[in-house]
Amino acid sequence: MERITIIFLVLMIVFIVLVLISVWIINHLRIKVKDGKGYTANYPSSYLCIDGHEVRSLSECVIDDFFTRNGIVHKYEDVILKTTGKKFMYDWYFKEVDVYVEFFGFSGKKYKDTMEEKITFYRRNKLKMVALEPDVLSDIEVKIPEKFGKLWKEIIHEKHCPSCGNTLDDRI
Repeated sequence: MERITIIFLVLMIVFIVLVLISVWIINHLRIKVKDGKGYTANYPSSYLCIDGHEVRSLSECVIDDFFTRNGIVHKYEDVILKTTGKKFMYDWYFKEVDVYVEFFGFSGKKYKDTMEEKITFYRRNKLKMVALEPDVLSDIEVKIPEKFGKLWKEIIHEKHCPSCGNTLDDRI
C-alpha cells in the first residue's frame, strides 16, 4: 500500500509540474499572438471620436474632436498619393482647402527618420501640410489655429463652443 501511495504522489507532482509548464507556455504564446510584438498594451489600440472616426491614439482623438467641434470637414487616414512607389498615410485631409495635417506624436530615431521622409515627400510633391506636435494639446483652442496661420480663416467659417461644439454668435 505504501508503494502505491508514493507512486501516486510522484504522479501528482509530475502532473502539477506539467500543468504549470503548459499554463506558462499558453500565456507566453497568447501575448505574442495578441499584437505580434511580444507585449500587451495597457491602453486601447484605437479610440472612437465624436464624428465616428476610429483613431490610433488619445491625442489624435482630441485633435479629431477639435476639428469636428469647430465644424471642419475632414477625412481621417488614407494613402496620400496612390501613384507613388512608397505609400504614405496622412492623418487628416481638408479637401475644402486641399491641405494635409500630420500629427507627429512619437519620438525616437526611426520615427524621426519617417517624419523627415514624410515632410520631404510633401515638399517634393508641392502639397500643403500642417505639422502638429504634442505641444498643441496643452492649449488646443489657440495652438492649432496658430499652426494653420492665415489658412485657418479659410477652414473655419463659424465660431464653436470648445466644450459642446454648438455654434456661437458674434458676441463671443
